[in-house]
Amino acid sequence: MTYPWFFPHEFPSLFETRPTSEDARLACRLLDRMQRDPLLRHERICIEVQNRVVILDGVVSSAEVSAAAHDRAWSTPGVHDVNNRLRASAD
Repeated sequence: MTYPWFFPHEFPSLFETRPTSEDARLACRLLDRMQRDPLLRHERICIEVQNRVVILDGVVSSAEVSAAAHDRAWSTPGVHDVNNRLRASAD
């Protein structure tokens, strides 16, 4: 038999509610910055960070969007390099 597990309204202190690694925090920071950008907010961009190197992957609507995402990643504090694998769709 399976029993449901319900969390209380506020998490107890033993649960970590924010990213635990610097790379995860950096990815969240970049995601937040991209979501605030009107040009990037509706694009499907995969953000991965490894050793402070940002990897952008996915298909975006234009080369302009790819360049904007690349620039946004580079301008994020803590980023040491950007690997832009974004491809513009061939609509």
